[in-house]
Amino acid sequence: MAVKRQDAGSKLILQVETGVNAKGTVTCSPRTFAHINPELADEDAMQIATELGTLQKHVVHSVNRQDAAQLGQA
Repeated sequence: MAVKRQDAGSKLILQVETGVNAKGTVTCSPRTFAHINPELADEDAMQIATELGTLQKHVVHSVNRQDAAQLGQA
């Protein structure tokens, strides 16, 4: 059976450092930016995330990209 994949969208998730816990470990909180074009190259997504990071009050700890797709029969 052939399966057809249709990209449904992408999200950029910036983990920002929001403090330190009792053990001295950095704590992070996510900042999610949805509705990113799934055809966007990773390099372009990272550039956008870097620009969004400059708008954040907290330091960006990491950047994640989450892609979603819908599967169906061809």
